[in-house]
Amino acid sequence: MLGIVASRIAHKYHRPAIVIGFDENSVGKGSGRSIEGFNLVQALTRCADKVDKYGGHEMAAGLTIQEKNLDLFAEQFRQTARELLSNKDLQPQLRLDHEISFSELNFDFVGWHEMLQPFGNGNPQPLFLARAVESVAAPRVVGERHLQLRLRQRNYHQRAIFFGAAADALPKQPWDIAFRIRPDEYEGETRLEMRVEAVRESAPTT
Repeated sequence: MLGIVASRIAHKYHRPAIVIGFDENSVGKGSGRSIEGFNLVQALTRCADKVDKYGGHEMAAGLTIQEKNLDLFAEQFRQTARELLSNKDLQPQLRLDHEISFSELNFDFVGWHEMLQPFGNGNPQPLFLARAVESVAAPRVVGERHLQLRLRQRNYHQRAIFFGAAADALPKQPWDIAFRIRPDEYEGETRLEMRVEAVRESAPTT
């Protein structure tokens, strides 16, 4: 659970995040997630005198710490981040794998996509770009925090979910969208699910 929370914080704010929970003996177990350009284990090495033990890799790590050392550790970790991260590192960037049109999004394509599994550290799920996309209906809030979108690119339509975007203002249409895909089972029917990661106003065509 700590790792899930740390991952969500790091993703939302584009900052390294460590979440720690303490037991009745004031011993804390922590889980950290990082951003590109910040080696989490190297950062923890600089704070090694404030923790009992730590381990992991560049993007994820765990640690054990005494509660009495928490404030000193937090300050030293923040100072390390200030020294190692540039302003450019703190600007969220998406690494797009392939530009694709809605006409190519069929189940043959999904089948090839699934052959790349398992996704994870060292084998991230592909991130696609589609340009000049429009919404054909008002976005619908689902689960209080997410948006369900009905999208069109030329004569092709797709449904999509944009997690955590219910409180955000969407840019002027048409959009360029970054998204991932996955097969989705619903009431015995297999559908393509598009998960939007980012939306921007499309650049004018020349």
